[in-house]
Amino acid sequence: MNIAIITDTYFPDINGVTSSIYTLAIALRKKGHRVYVFAASENNSPIIRRVSKHPPVFRIPSIPMVLVRPYRTTMPVSFRTARILKRLKIDIIHTQTEFSMGFVGLSAGVACHLPVVHTYHTMLEDYTHYILNGKVTGIITPELAQKFSKVFCNKPTGLIVPTEKVKNSLQEYGVKKPIYVIPTGINLEPFRKENFDPDEIAALREKFGIRPDDKILLSLGRVAKEKSINRIIEQMPLIVKKMPEVRLLIVGDGPALPELRELAERRKVTDNVIFAGAAPYSEIGKYYQLGDVFISCSTSETQGLTYYEAMAAGLPVIAKKDDAVSALFEDGVNARLFPKEDEIPNIVEEILSDPVVAARYSQNAANTVTTYSAETFANRVEEAYQNAIARYVRQKAVKRSQLGKLHLSKKYKNTKLRPPEEDKHFLKEEAENKHGALNSVKHAVASNARKAYKAANRYAHLIRLGKKN
Repeated sequence: MNIAIITDTYFPDINGVTSSIYTLAIALRKKGHRVYVFAASENNSPIIRRVSKHPPVFRIPSIPMVLVRPYRTTMPVSFRTARILKRLKIDIIHTQTEFSMGFVGLSAGVACHLPVVHTYHTMLEDYTHYILNGKVTGIITPELAQKFSKVFCNKPTGLIVPTEKVKNSLQEYGVKKPIYVIPTGINLEPFRKENFDPDEIAALREKFGIRPDDKILLSLGRVAKEKSINRIIEQMPLIVKKMPEVRLLIVGDGPALPELRELAERRKVTDNVIFAGAAPYSEIGKYYQLGDVFISCSTSETQGLTYYEAMAAGLPVIAKKDDAVSALFEDGVNARLFPKEDEIPNIVEEILSDPVVAARYSQNAANTVTTYSAETFANRVEEAYQNAIARYVRQKAVKRSQLGKLHLSKKYKNTKLRPPEEDKHFLKEEAENKHGALNSVKHAVASNARKAYKAANRYAHLIRLGKKN
């Protein structure tokens, strides 16, 4: 298949959507498909540029988004993009955003007569505070985000979601389209401990001032309000009281970083909280090797790829109990789940004070994550593509069979068609007519009338066929 993946965000931006797209593109290419990524430009380039080969990436002209900085937006319709899709002989469009590039994908699907599959990555109702820095929360409400999601998600041929939690939410919104639950896969190899040089990891520990006896709680990802990293910092005084050698390492950057620094100072745990800043995606695997336990309090995740990466790196996981992780984790088996944050200190002590317990969680987590490989992910998405294409073709056939049903009256549908020679409104060819020129004109008119009759007869057949179905 020739596949177009259309997204607002792509490398060099580092986030779960970018990782998911890249993983899918590479895995599908290994299966023999041609994959093309269309993303918003990084600057104000006036033309569409092809900027990569593996996979090919086309950058669509965009401008800064005033309401949600630093994101960028494009025109919702791009005729040039549609022409490129036709030239590439695309079989299916896969949109990865509900915003500007998502509308580009939907409009291109209409223009090129192609099925569109959409992946719903983000629960939009949890992110309304980003619009104008939360100054319009009275206007842009979670309820409005739900209505927007309902309208957008009822447009594509099919939907892909990472968890049952997201599927249930969309169905509650009123989404009627087929929904495929496909957890995002990851390439496990870049995170396995055996792939790293111990001296290289030791140098990285020294860079951040991590002492040999320190026990590291690792939080990795975008530093934003919805990630609830502040709740971990609030528990650090009790954690340190139980185990003074425990330190929290926060890897990532984002708008909540200044507030978290201030919170660490207020809680008097600045010596036990390390802000490492952003890390290049190509080196993320190294940073997981710094941790003894991976921890997250977020409930805004639709899936949480960092959980999978941590499990692949062999880290025990401590996570907030939530429907989004219920299919991945079993409390007390491959992770520890907490309903309330005040349970975190005891859980941390339980895992870090007993190497046998930590090793058990680590091994069970590593066994669990093997079922979420990139290959499995690509196989399931490929099946969703095939189902969407079949559904789209079937819908087109039904529409053709029902052609005219809406705008033709019942009286017309029941009218019996008569051939031209039986209809007084058509000129008849008269053998006795001696005027050759006039006779040829009548012959031509009668011939055209017969063609019109045949076309109308086929049209009426389609109407009757649609009526029967």
